[in-house]
Amino acid sequence: MSEPSRQQHPEVLVAPIVTFATVMVLIGIARIYDRLPVKAPECNFKRALGIPCAGCGGTRSMQALAHGKFVEAFQYNPAVVIGIVAAFGWMFHGWIRFRRGDDLLPPSEHSKKVKTVVISVFGILVLNWIYLILFLE
Repeated sequence: MSEPSRQQHPEVLVAPIVTFATVMVLIGIARIYDRLPVKAPECNFKRALGIPCAGCGGTRSMQALAHGKFVEAFQYNPAVVIGIVAAFGWMFHGWIRFRRGDDLLPPSEHSKKVKTVVISVFGILVLNWIYLILFLE
């Protein structure tokens, strides 16, 4: 006897799709950034303190990614590359959950996962900032 088909829950795709779409728009903007009439201002943090902020190099990293220069993108700001890879991974994971018919997580389990992600992202950003202080021009 075959297993009954599971109902698919499109709500498991909402956040991953929004994140993925946002990343794609940002990559598109980065691709044409040199032709835009407005540029990002100089980093006030770096100007005031003489060291890069945690986001310094992010625009150049996105531009490099938009042109397929992955190593260069990573050198400018590793957190940007890690974040984009994570967004693609999250989209893929959301698609798998949707295809399997997974429900949204219960609030307590969702809260635990969010806490883990927040701690991980914070750690990545701290390590990224140390890298930028040591190696970004």
